[in-house]
Amino acid sequence: MSGTNRVSTLLGALRRVLCLAPVPAGRSPAFLRDRLLALPLLTVIAFGSLALAYGDVHDDSSRIAHRTGPALVELTRAEIALDQAQKEAESVLGGPELIGLGQTYPTLITRATQNLNEAAQSPALSASQRQGLQVVSGLVVDYNGYIGTADRNRDDPTLKRAYLSYALSMLCETTDSGGSAGKGAGSGGGAGTPARCADRAVRGYEATTIQDRIGSLERSLRTDLDDEAGWGTGPAVLAAVACAAYALLAVGLVRTLVFLKERFRLLSLPLAATALPLLAVPVLVLGTLQVQHAQGAVRRIADGDLARISSTSPAVQPARTSGAAPVPGSVDASQQRIDGAMRRAHSAGWASVTGYILPVGLVGAAVTGWALLAYRRDYVRVPAREAFQ
Repeated sequence: MSGTNRVSTLLGALRRVLCLAPVPAGRSPAFLRDRLLALPLLTVIAFGSLALAYGDVHDDSSRIAHRTGPALVELTRAEIALDQAQKEAESVLGGPELIGLGQTYPTLITRATQNLNEAAQSPALSASQRQGLQVVSGLVVDYNGYIGTADRNRDDPTLKRAYLSYALSMLCETTDSGGSAGKGAGSGGGAGTPARCADRAVRGYEATTIQDRIGSLERSLRTDLDDEAGWGTGPAVLAAVACAAYALLAVGLVRTLVFLKERFRLLSLPLAATALPLLAVPVLVLGTLQVQHAQGAVRRIADGDLARISSTSPAVQPARTSGAAPVPGSVDASQQRIDGAMRRAHSAGWASVTGYILPVGLVGAAVTGWALLAYRRDYVRVPAREAFQ
């Protein structure tokens, strides 16, 4: 029974501190003392947890818009440029005409190299991802060397085909016209059986070709994007804490204002002013949901359009010229959709509010504590310590 009484006493004290219990007559000093402790503490908890959860979501938004998304786009551009370069080399050097590569192939290789460099400079990449991309850049240099050697030996059909086959085996998994796949230099490159890129079945650490290594990096970045676009356990817990603290804070402020009005005929302007920032919380919640929806849209674009373009790059159209409309389903269209999703969500504007949330809460807690301390001193006669002895 004593245990039950202790639990009841504890629950009663908790309800009293959280402003959920009625205030008996003559308990004004105790009520204001409890409010002096509870309201500033709830204010700090509510605004602090909101600031952390809000900042986490909008930091993810910034990473998606300026790091992970652009890095994925650059890798896809590099992959497409390399495939176009291979087709250009085969078209020019595969025929009977003794002509050189011309300007199209070097332009495509330069474009692919620039795209890889842009991706490597992105803060979205981890140290291991950046190291993997450096390996890809080195393989592209070797690949370009084989194509250049094939070009220099274009008057020797056997050497020319051999070096083209070496280059193709570095670019992708190869298969001959009969459907057999291989990975060695010149695999599938025998006379009458021109090699082609096979379906991409190599995954993870087995990836050795340029295409497979780029694909592995893209999958790794998509995993990072999924983590960034999701709520995450930490922000979800902080958001729940913030909601509970704001509800208790709103109840406490309203009951305190009513108590001061009824007991002392006092309209507390400082406490009313500290309640005003609570009205902005629903707006911030709506803004966060809007940004979270945009993050999900970017994730769907990356997992859908960009992944499909990447996996079917042999069929994509050449890169558009400056000023032309983007081809539907192209990398340009996907990038515009990503930029448009984040722009329509006003992610930068919502993120700029992050730095003000906690300072507003601290100011509110200080004003609340100062006002209640003044009211307790000026309107309530607090008994001397000796009266309780």
